[in-house]
Amino acid sequence: MRDTLFTAQKSVEKCPQCGHFLQLKRGKKGLFLGCSQYPVCDYLKPLHSQTLGEILKVLPEHCPECNHSLVLRRGQFGMFIGCSNYPQCHFIVNNEPEKHDYHPVTCPACRQGKLTAKRGAKGKVFFACDHYPHCRFNVAQQPVEKACPQCHFPLVYQKKVTDQQISYQCLNKSCKHIFYESNE
Repeated sequence: MRDTLFTAQKSVEKCPQCGHFLQLKRGKKGLFLGCSQYPVCDYLKPLHSQTLGEILKVLPEHCPECNHSLVLRRGQFGMFIGCSNYPQCHFIVNNEPEKHDYHPVTCPACRQGKLTAKRGAKGKVFFACDHYPHCRFNVAQQPVEKACPQCHFPLVYQKKVTDQQISYQCLNKSCKHIFYESNE
């Protein structure tokens, strides 16, 4: 039997920035090659490209920009529908959250931005300031501009609606006061 089948062939690559050897390293996104002189040299080289995403299914619809097929892909931030002609065509189906007659309200933290509907990584809708990353205020429920009678925080959300009354809860995390109003 040939011994060359079982001997490892070590591939030696040198860093294009400083000339030292590249080492195999493990990060939160998987394996990569990094310079052996880190942190002096911060060169990184991915082992495989993750920018395109894995194609899960070819869809019967066509791209409105280039007329190629649309595909369902799994990317870094979850599943999405985009053009099969990527990277020549960058069309992605817009996945904006449903707003259900939502009118953006003023952000209580920065008082400059508006709270707009966003979709999280797992598909859940939340409401966040449009001045992100300068303002990181966000809430899970759809906010209503109405002052809390206990702490006077400017935002509440509708907790329950019946024929006789509407219940609201304060969005101030330290208050969470529940109050009622007549529905007539």
